[in-house]
Amino acid sequence: MRKKIYGQSRVDKCPFCDKQALTKNKQGVPVCADHKTSILKDMKCTCGSTLDIKHGKYGFFFVCFQCGPQNTRRVFELNS
Repeated sequence: MRKKIYGQSRVDKCPFCDKQALTKNKQGVPVCADHKTSILKDMKCTCGSTLDIKHGKYGFFFVCFQCGPQNTRRVFELNS
């Protein structure tokens, strides 16, 4: 088992280009320096309602009023 190194346990990726996220945009989403001014469009759930962006202990995630919390990866796959 490898020893954990400080700062390498979680690496955020930019949702626009998959580079390492270094800063946050207006919405609080971690993004790279190139997409600092970019904003995520309205994301839709599988049920068709709009998702809200929330921030938690493990980063940002999406919440649907009808379905509850949604997996970020699944949301990006549906709204590509």
